[in-house]
Amino acid sequence: MHIVKYTPKNEELKLEPENFEDLWHLMKIINKDDVVISKSVRRFRSAGEKGEAGEKKEVTVELLVDRAELHKNANILRVIGKIIGGFPEEYIQQGSYHTIDIEPGYQYKIRKKEWTTYDKDRIKDAQKSAKRPTIKIVVMDDKLANVATLRGYGMDFDFVIESRTSKRDDAYEEKVKKFFAEIEKVIAGSKHVLIAGPGFTTESFRDYLKNKNPALLKKVTIEHTSTAEKSGVYELIKSGAIKKLTKEDRISTEFEKMEKYMAEKGKGSGLTVKGQEEVREAVSYGAVGELFVLDEFIRKDPSVLDEAKAKGVTVTVFTSEEEPWKQLKKFGGLVGILRFKIK
Repeated sequence: MHIVKYTPKNEELKLEPENFEDLWHLMKIINKDDVVISKSVRRFRSAGEKGEAGEKKEVTVELLVDRAELHKNANILRVIGKIIGGFPEEYIQQGSYHTIDIEPGYQYKIRKKEWTTYDKDRIKDAQKSAKRPTIKIVVMDDKLANVATLRGYGMDFDFVIESRTSKRDDAYEEKVKKFFAEIEKVIAGSKHVLIAGPGFTTESFRDYLKNKNPALLKKVTIEHTSTAEKSGVYELIKSGAIKKLTKEDRISTEFEKMEKYMAEKGKGSGLTVKGQEEVREAVSYGAVGELFVLDEFIRKDPSVLDEAKAKGVTVTVFTSEEEPWKQLKKFGGLVGILRFKIK
């Protein structure tokens, strides 16, 4: 994310998203009743013209946001809302609904009544995300390979490669090499690759790369999982194998934090709280050591984050929408681990 200019006077931020991950961050930042300013195209109709009639004009539109929708396949963030201003004025129809497509490589302005701590943290995270390594993950056995990519916003499961081999097949060795060649092609452009699975297929793949592409092998880490299914990817997360490759891994952190909360809760120590009422009370007493909260909760009520940080609480915002995120949602969207009992 490239930040062009921030104007404190009117709380306006000019920025340029650089990739899909930046669009994901912006989706988390742009809220209802924010204002998004962008160049756009409007159809100008003369009196009596309807439908597709009229001339298209390039305009600058100020849009009062109703909602934002992320479209991954199209690589755009669609912002829908009501026009409240813009220029040239003769081509702007204030009060009409319009859509702005936010795309990487173009500049936009976002104006808010207030940029919250959550908003500012999200912008900083977007700026840092470009420096984080993208990790390609393959969990495989002799039948199939599940290919995934770890990104800043979470895990993308890309596709499955099937080997279609059988040890009873006369062309078994040839088909295995073809299977390995497909995997090699998928990971060829990656800087960090994690290969894992049950049995000895991963070692056979290592030997294949050693002979065919030793330069790529230097980028590969081999680990073990009990399965080549998607669940094998989550085994790697829980085992800490992914965090060995990257210091900041959102999903691994969320798994670790949720396991920590569940372990403390399981002890019956009285050092856990959940839900808005319990957490706010504990924060007011200065009793909370760690707070885990859903991003959607913070967006609705940013004061929770500010109050917690003011009390010196370590806050982890869950954003991945993976298993720990879903688990936290069942607890009301926020839980805390206490420094001392309050009841």
